[in-house]
Amino acid sequence: MAGREGLTDHYAVLEVAPHARPEVIEAAFIVLREAALAADGDDALARLVELNRAHAVLAHPDRRREFDVLQRERG
Repeated sequence: MAGREGLTDHYAVLEVAPHARPEVIEAAFIVLREAALAADGDDALARLVELNRAHAVLAHPDRRREFDVLQRERG
């Protein structure tokens, strides 16, 4: 889910809105991770990596704030 200039939209990866509360982000990650774990094949592994990367950014307030700034700057 790379946006402009290669910046991945972590909100789109986790299927949440940019203003989503932390508990919504966590719940979405858990549901999507479980679905990816139940899937087979290389796509499932790639999806897990994508989900983990998005969660690593959005689950931490400082990283999320930095990501939001970058997203605004890149429009």
